[in-house]
Amino acid sequence: MDRPSLRFVFRAITPPGRSRRFDARFLVAHAEGPEGDGDDFSAASGELSHLRWLPLPQARALDLPFITEVVLAEVAALVAGGDQPGVPFFDNSGATPQFRRLV
Repeated sequence: MDRPSLRFVFRAITPPGRSRRFDARFLVAHAEGPEGDGDDFSAASGELSHLRWLPLPQARALDLPFITEVVLAEVAALVAGGDQPGVPFFDNSGATPQFRRLV
């Protein structure tokens, strides 16, 4: 069975009042999926020039924004074989934050 090259795993909108707001979609890809050298970041510039791969447990041990921790926990559960009944969505676009799943 073919695996999709990308999997949509999470969506989050940052709360109002922040200096920078995002409507972010988080995707994962199988390591063997992308073409080319996945460790070659030589063409990256700016903040992307600091890219590097980390094992999931090491990434989760970093001091990360709350939503990134939540997304990585979801990814860890999927890697461990967990089911994802719809894509989690933290919607902070309005006055009251909402959590729901997109199906």
